[in-house]
Amino acid sequence: MLTLTAASAVVATHRNPYVHDEWLVSYQRDLMTPFGVELDPERLARGAGITFQELAGQALELLPVPPEPDLVVVAHGLPDHYPFRSIGGHVDKLLGGGSENFAISEQGLRAPFTALRVATAYHRSGRCRVGTVVVVEQGTFGNDEPLARDGLADTAAVLVLADGGPWEVAAVPPASDDLAELVSATVAGDRPLVVAGPWAGGLAGLPVHRVARGSYCTSVWLALARHHEEWARTHDALVLCDTDPRTGRSHAALLRRASQEGTT
Repeated sequence: MLTLTAASAVVATHRNPYVHDEWLVSYQRDLMTPFGVELDPERLARGAGITFQELAGQALELLPVPPEPDLVVVAHGLPDHYPFRSIGGHVDKLLGGGSENFAISEQGLRAPFTALRVATAYHRSGRCRVGTVVVVEQGTFGNDEPLARDGLADTAAVLVLADGGPWEVAAVPPASDDLAELVSATVAGDRPLVVAGPWAGGLAGLPVHRVARGSYCTSVWLALARHHEEWARTHDALVLCDTDPRTGRSHAALLRRASQEGTT
């Protein structure tokens, strides 16, 4: 079984000095103009200017032991501040090289759920012994990004997936238009906990850990990285869930205590 063996979370508090990069400005202008989106270089200057590479590196340094993965999956719901670098290749290099690595994007906050589903499929097929999922998010944009209007933290969460951890990745069901129905169909165990993101609606009748606003696709994964050991002492199942404000679609993943019998 594929289990969560280690995790780390980072929220960056620094900012990088702004240096005008004509290549970046030209690229973003060419990208946005055909869609009627105006580029404002001053927005870039006001941002912290922190890249996915920095965030991933900081989160990896917080792991108790560096993993040696044969699979690295990077997930992000919004673009990088500096989109000219391979993040999967960078993470692979930091961890010694040799892994199959790629990124999942253009799915909003669904991306980390897809990454978890992909990692479990690789493991079942025998192509992955140790997987590392890196969820990253940054808040510097050259356009008016609605999700960043109230501030979007520069964050990253790393999940190390292998045999022997306390939490088994039990299910990542398809997306749904009904969060309550999705959660009720996914939840398992006698002592479950629902880890609900900022846009998850009411979930009556279940114990809920509500994640505050301030992040988009990293939210529930930051909470999992911070609290998974604590939760293993008090709960036998975790349902991580949120509803994407852009699409209205809800997503969930079930983690079950590895000692439990049966399936869902």
